[in-house]
Amino acid sequence: MKKVIWQTRSALVADSIRSGNLSPDANGGNAYDVHAALAIAKEFELSISDSAVMQKGESLLRYWHRMKNDSPAADLIISEPYPIVFGSRVKGVPSIGMIHHIDDTLRKSSLKHTWYFNRLKRRLQKLDLVVTVSSYWRDYLENLGCKNVKIIYNAFDPADYLVSQEQIRKFKEEYRIPEGKPLIYAGNANRQKGIYEVYDALKDRGYHLLMSGSQNQASDLPVQYLHLDRKTYICMLHACDLVITLSKMTEGWNRIAHESLLCGTPVIGSGVGGMKELLNGAGQLIVTKGSDLPDAVLEVLHRADWYVENGKRFIEQFDMHYFNNEWNNTIRGLIGE
Repeated sequence: MKKVIWQTRSALVADSIRSGNLSPDANGGNAYDVHAALAIAKEFELSISDSAVMQKGESLLRYWHRMKNDSPAADLIISEPYPIVFGSRVKGVPSIGMIHHIDDTLRKSSLKHTWYFNRLKRRLQKLDLVVTVSSYWRDYLENLGCKNVKIIYNAFDPADYLVSQEQIRKFKEEYRIPEGKPLIYAGNANRQKGIYEVYDALKDRGYHLLMSGSQNQASDLPVQYLHLDRKTYICMLHACDLVITLSKMTEGWNRIAHESLLCGTPVIGSGVGGMKELLNGAGQLIVTKGSDLPDAVLEVLHRADWYVENGKRFIEQFDMHYFNNEWNNTIRGLIGE
């Protein structure tokens, strides 16, 4: 059996892959990477590179020294951004880079970040293949000079998103969700995710707003904050009448929007980065200014069934059968069976 090594700096991702179970704290790109590695492990001998995992409190210089001297024995190496920047290519071993997005705003924030992102971009061009998650980032990477770029979209198991009406009722009861008001998920409790713009636009409109996340970074807002486990988070998406993701970040895709549609809840989003492909494909509304949000919310709530049906038709193609096949066929194309 061919040997594949996955390089991640994240102990959270590494531990999830080793255990075979996604940590409840893993989301976004981390969740995608765990699912990809576990899909590969079904058909190849997959292991985690211990050297690539960054230790708590470890300096970049120490990490760089270790990665520079690391030469793992494998038939294929798949690397996330940090190992791409600080590691060394192994002669004769094909390499895949895993890219969800590149933060060009952060790149300009300091000399250290400029160096990091410039080095990442140069090294991506030398890999045998770069996998990304939307056409926006495929085009970005090809314009960068990457010769071989493949999209493997985010995917989910629809069975994980089945929730009963009784579970929804209990959720609303436990978290004291008021009756008689449309329930709107306003986004992650993080300024970069647009929560302040959503609140300013909808605060006097008679809606009950929710926000969530691993930390409440918008505690000054009078919006109900929930820190939820995975199962309850899915129940929340079902309970909501609408999900809004007004992110300012150049998204790779947008897993919250995708999961909301799986739950039969319509979405309004900013359409930044790869999110635009998701929302356009799913027939959801894109709003770029907070001032346009009140009218957009009224439109979606009035025609919710139409938006839900369009969303489900689009996302049903992205199931785990698709995901597993795409990853394993991609690897076979590089190294054979």
